Amino acid sequence: MLETKIADVIKKYNLIEKNDKVIIGVSGGPDSICLANILYNLQGKIGFSIVIAHVNHGIRQEAKADEEYVKKYCETREIPFEAKKVDIQAIAKIRKNGTEEAGREERYKFFNEVLEKYHGTKVATAHTKNDNCETVLMNMIRGTGISRIKRNSGKKR
Repeated sequence: MLETKIADVIKKYNLIEKNDKVIIGVSGGPDSICLANILYNLQGKIGFSIVIAHVNHGIRQEAKADEEYVKKYCETREIPFEAKKVDIQAIAKIRKNGTEEAGREERYKFFNEVLEKYHGTKVATAHTKNDNCETVLMNMIRGTGISRIKRNSGKKR
């Protein structure tokens, strides 16, 4: 049921199109795993491919276990997987900002690196209701509206 609703929204707003390569940011939490599952299941129906990108911020004790979980998730489904470990606390200290902001910056920097490496066309991340502020700010920075749709000049990467 959820998968069908999401597929309808994707089609209605042309969020993912045939031949797209979608880089999915997956933390290992339930929201990002749900997104990964749904997009994994929709690949064949819509005609796109996925790559999963994971950033280990090195903050939580469980961070390495989360990375291993996402890696195994990808291995069992034969999904390309990219991971990066970053010392967010050190980066935040150098930049003189918070770990949340530094983490967000490093995640999106890495997602763009993976996008380039795989010649991706889209980046998908899962946000919970508590992530609204991050979503609004990132949309404003990218020049997208509340719907998160930014039209490129029609050219694919």
